[in-house]
Amino acid sequence: MSDANELLVAFRLGLVIFFVLLFVFGVRLAVSRRFPVTWARPAHPTESELSRRVRGGVGVLLVAASGLIVAATSLIPMPNLIAGMLGVAVLLVALAALRWFVVSRE
Repeated sequence: MSDANELLVAFRLGLVIFFVLLFVFGVRLAVSRRFPVTWARPAHPTESELSRRVRGGVGVLLVAASGLIVAATSLIPMPNLIAGMLGVAVLLVALAALRWFVVSRE
């Protein structure tokens, strides 16, 4: 393996780790309706703020899922048919994220 190829694999692996962490953050935000403590305000959130956090969490979750699929398909060798099917899945998840932001807007 050349150094450029190793660097590319390390970069792709870093992207996969980033999208996994972003996915976990989106799930946590959507389920708990709370940001991490360091970002929180001292006052109790209103009902509209809670729904905004759920919307943001699900949006982050969908975007991270789309990015994770893209990063994983570029890292793992697979047949072209499966890669194409995963590409279609990425487009569907990205469209779902876009639809989620448009439809659930307050």
